[in-house]
Amino acid sequence: MGNRMTVYAYLFLAPTREHRVSLAEQQEGINAFAHERGLQVDEVLVEEHQLLKTPLVDRPQGQALIALLQPQDTVLVLKTEWVLGSARAGGQLLDELRKRKVRLYGVDLGENISLPEPRRLTVTEGNAALIRRLVHCLSSCESTRHGEVIKAGKRMRRQQGRFTGGPVPFGWQVDAAGFLRPHPGQQEVIGEIRRMRDAGQSLRGIAEKLEERGITLSHEGVRRILANDRQRKRDGALPIDTN
Repeated sequence: MGNRMTVYAYLFLAPTREHRVSLAEQQEGINAFAHERGLQVDEVLVEEHQLLKTPLVDRPQGQALIALLQPQDTVLVLKTEWVLGSARAGGQLLDELRKRKVRLYGVDLGENISLPEPRRLTVTEGNAALIRRLVHCLSSCESTRHGEVIKAGKRMRRQQGRFTGGPVPFGWQVDAAGFLRPHPGQQEVIGEIRRMRDAGQSLRGIAEKLEERGITLSHEGVRRILANDRQRKRDGALPIDTN
């Protein structure tokens, strides 16, 4: 395209439902924004299967976009938080775009956030509104990071044998230190369930046999116990998380 400015649309399909916006909706919003500013989208890059917290430069399509950018080019994204990653990564990205004289427009902010440009003679909410929206974008990035940290912490506690909350799996009990320990009586019941199932008895038949002994379990409860027991053996020791 020679020295002509290229306009890129960066579309982001978030892996989590709360941050996901359809491609059609993203394209419609970006095209309307571009038309309002007299721009025409030349190339579209679609990012999939990437976490919101991952810096743009570490994503496949993000890397491709950065490699394509030339001075005076423009990048359009429907939601600014999709390219920031975090306050630190976002700051580094904006510094890089500013050095390369590339404009980054967040449709949700309604502004070019990487380069200064002449003010348009329109009624505006002022800088306070822009800053408030930008802080919201960064907050979305950090809240996603916080959620990933919580999940990682739960995985680590589960691997250590610690209870992570929810119903205690049948056959187990939580000790004073928060660790899951075998429940002797219930483990015996699990052994009996396993033997009856190996002998060809149905789930309902097993539940009825247990009922005769005063142990109330539905056939679905028996199925879950057997599935949990098989998973525990595959994983090495611990029951599956019931959350």
